[in-house]
Amino acid sequence: MDTAEQVYAALVHAAARLRKLDEEIGLSPARFSVLATLRYQGPQRLGELARSEGVSQPTMTQSVHGLEDADLVVRVQDPHDGRGCVVRLTPKGRALVRRARARKIAWIDDVLRGLDREQSVALRHAAAVVDEQALTTAGAVVKMTATG
Repeated sequence: MDTAEQVYAALVHAAARLRKLDEEIGLSPARFSVLATLRYQGPQRLGELARSEGVSQPTMTQSVHGLEDADLVVRVQDPHDGRGCVVRLTPKGRALVRRARARKIAWIDDVLRGLDREQSVALRHAAAVVDEQALTTAGAVVKMTATG
């Protein structure tokens, strides 16, 4: 297996494990994605959120209803356009994103605990290269911060 294939396989396996960690606390990939988008990009109108998540507006409306029922998001009047509303995280939603992120980082920390300094530096550099390219080619709007 060449390096690219090995990294690809590692990313696929790690993504599956990270999704499992979310499932353990009741978060589907779609729910976490919406909550994380609101956390890192801020409140959004339904249409913006639907475009950001790559779903139709009716699909996003259904998703937001479910998140509202769970007290994870709330719709409030758009401060820039009184005719519309924006979706924002509630304190409970923000805490859930924080908890999910912390669980995933803890798992990665456990995995990396055995690395020596040289391996850690090499992995950090490789992660930065992959992250930069992913953000550049995906046209990502917001990069997650270290503090989350």
